[in-house]
Amino acid sequence: MNGQRHATVVAAATLALTLTPLIGIFEGLGWAFPVMLTITMIATAASLMRAAGRGQGLQTLAMAAALTVVLTAGFGDGTGLLFVVPLPATFEHWAALAQEGVGAIIVNAPPVEATGGIMFLTILGVGVVAILHDMFVVGLRTPALAGLTLLTMYLVPVSVAPDATAWFWFILPAVAYLWILGDDNLRRVSAFGHRFTGTGQLVGRSFPSPMARTARWSAAGFVAVTLLALTVVPANTSGLIDNVADGIDGGGESYGLGDVNPWAQLSGSLTRPEEVDVLRVTTDDPNPRYLRMHVLDELSSDGFAPNEYDGTAGLDELPGAGETVYTAEIRNLQLQAPVVPVYGEPVSLDIPGDWRIDPDTGVIVGDGSDMGDVDTYELTYSEPTPDAETLAAAGGMDPGDDRWEANTSHPDVPELSEIVAGVVAGEETVHEKVLAVKEFLSTANGFSYSLETEDAGNDEAIIDFLENRKGYCQQYAAAMAWMLREADVPARVVVGLSQGTRLDGNEWLLTSHDYHAWVEVYYDGPGWVTFDPTPAASVSGSVTFPWAVEPSEEGDPVDEPSENDISPEEPTGGPTDASGQTLPPGEGATEAPGTDASGGSGDAALPFHPAWFALLLLLALPFAPALWRGAVRRRRLRAGALTAATAWDEAMDLARDYGVTVPESYTPRQAAGVLAAAAPGARDAASALGSAMALHRYSPRGADPAGLADALRDLAAELDRTAEARVRFRARLWPASLIAKFGADRAEQSARMARRSARTSDRVRSALRRRRRSNNRDRHGVGGRA
Repeated sequence: MNGQRHATVVAAATLALTLTPLIGIFEGLGWAFPVMLTITMIATAASLMRAAGRGQGLQTLAMAAALTVVLTAGFGDGTGLLFVVPLPATFEHWAALAQEGVGAIIVNAPPVEATGGIMFLTILGVGVVAILHDMFVVGLRTPALAGLTLLTMYLVPVSVAPDATAWFWFILPAVAYLWILGDDNLRRVSAFGHRFTGTGQLVGRSFPSPMARTARWSAAGFVAVTLLALTVVPANTSGLIDNVADGIDGGGESYGLGDVNPWAQLSGSLTRPEEVDVLRVTTDDPNPRYLRMHVLDELSSDGFAPNEYDGTAGLDELPGAGETVYTAEIRNLQLQAPVVPVYGEPVSLDIPGDWRIDPDTGVIVGDGSDMGDVDTYELTYSEPTPDAETLAAAGGMDPGDDRWEANTSHPDVPELSEIVAGVVAGEETVHEKVLAVKEFLSTANGFSYSLETEDAGNDEAIIDFLENRKGYCQQYAAAMAWMLREADVPARVVVGLSQGTRLDGNEWLLTSHDYHAWVEVYYDGPGWVTFDPTPAASVSGSVTFPWAVEPSEEGDPVDEPSENDISPEEPTGGPTDASGQTLPPGEGATEAPGTDASGGSGDAALPFHPAWFALLLLLALPFAPALWRGAVRRRRLRAGALTAATAWDEAMDLARDYGVTVPESYTPRQAAGVLAAAAPGARDAASALGSAMALHRYSPRGADPAGLADALRDLAAELDRTAEARVRFRARLWPASLIAKFGADRAEQSARMARRSARTSDRVRSALRRRRRSNNRDRHGVGGRA
């Protein structure tokens, strides 16, 4: 194996070593074969082009072509020519896959299935990095830059899922980088010839030298110290808001859409590029409330999280019917979750699969079943509607209740304790404290809705939210529940879907933008009562609850009843007609987030990102020399700038590009003869260029540039026609004249620097040189003259 093939294998192997963090991103090892195949195809294409003696430009094009073949064969959906050559339909399919992958990345949390858009983006990213890695290690012989590609392949999965990747996998990228540096150094040393020991004995390439042994021990020590630092140095977490529910026990069940935790499902759905239909509900409830999915009643320094739903019971343990019972038929469109979305208090549930209810939270969780396997289910439920007077007179949970500790425990945050003490000062009943906290989080107090949150530099993210006063339902619900627990009021967070949009009469549509979080507070008698601290005007399908006001007030200016007030006497869910029915979308109904006034989506099909500019620059990189060479030619031939000298410079550059050797000692007419021999069809053009340059050098009148531009075009066309295919492509894509120009410029610059350094040294020596003293300074002449 020659040096270049060996370096190609080393480049591919080291990149493959760095892919181990992907084990924490994907389920199983199904991703490994296509990723390794991509790296192998790219390395093979580069090696074949090098064996044929092609330059770096054609090597890069060959690697890009290999990546295109892999993407077409694996993700072209049969749209490519012979399944390997992409056609316009192939690129359209890739755009759809990229859009799907971006949406899946936003919504899902690792580990995910290695299919669809996510896998397409993974193969594309690995392929681009593999091309750059091979260029750095083999083509450009700059192995130090390979650390950037290795670091990219390590940091991307680690930054996406730090909890799903193991810290000790850092050792493999470190070893890979040291392997690249060591192999390149060995190749450079071996290029000087055979190796000998100190006694003059000839040894092979693999013979260890004392310096190599020292380097290996130093490398091992560096890796060991780095790994030790990673295990000892603690990592700071932001707690409640940004990393809420990250601390769900690894042995427990994972929750939510795409089998992720509720917070990831919530924030990912609200920020996904396009709105996706999730559920379609048909119900006789004139104004349905929120669909409950998860109850988060465990609060730690990492935020709220659901319990493990250990003490579940059969569906025959569902509570009895209330005063008013409603029925709902719910059709699943795209929801995948191990919990069933339900309204209020379920009375009966007809759903395929094995499902059980958690008595403490009312969550209906699957016993091996998932909503992804359910097309339609029917629900009978009741909706308790307590009035404000009842809540004002009710007490809270008895501290002796077994549920008290679980629903009031909270981390000790002194700054938050101080804030809550000021908010609930003077409030004595549970309802007064709830309304005080809700009013504190209102828009009247400076809080605003935003999907973009900021850090204020605090250790606890809840303090960041309370200082910035900007966030969305996740922040509002978690902050209110935590503040109530700080005030010894049992509270928990609920994650589910809002009311949605009425389609026609008794039919409602719930989309990915309807995911929502709210709070439940416990009252003695009424039990768990719903409160929504998020500003109603900012939430699609929000509901305003009539009991969330002071009983003596007609209307709270902060909690003014919205169009979706759930008062039974006013069944509304948006703009209504004369009969009181909510109008369907397009007839005055509130548009869902992400749509503009024209009804179109506010986001593009594939959202713009500055990284696309980097991708375009990467794709244009192989063509940069050709573009540069074309710019030089146009500048020389521009009217007003064309002279016999510039035309001759262009002719000589054309000769270099097409491999025609013209000795520098030749006169212009002799050089024109060489050009005429290489391009017989342009003999007259070559003669005209040589004569013009001779006149320019030796005639006091100079040469007339008229016709020289046409002569150069004829010469270039004839050289291109008579050249071999590989010479032609090399002249167009990787012109040798640019390399010669760089070499000449570098040599001239080095010579100029050397001359300047020599002059500076002479001046310094002259300034420091001491004047020589003469012994005859005070003596008279020998002839006796005075």
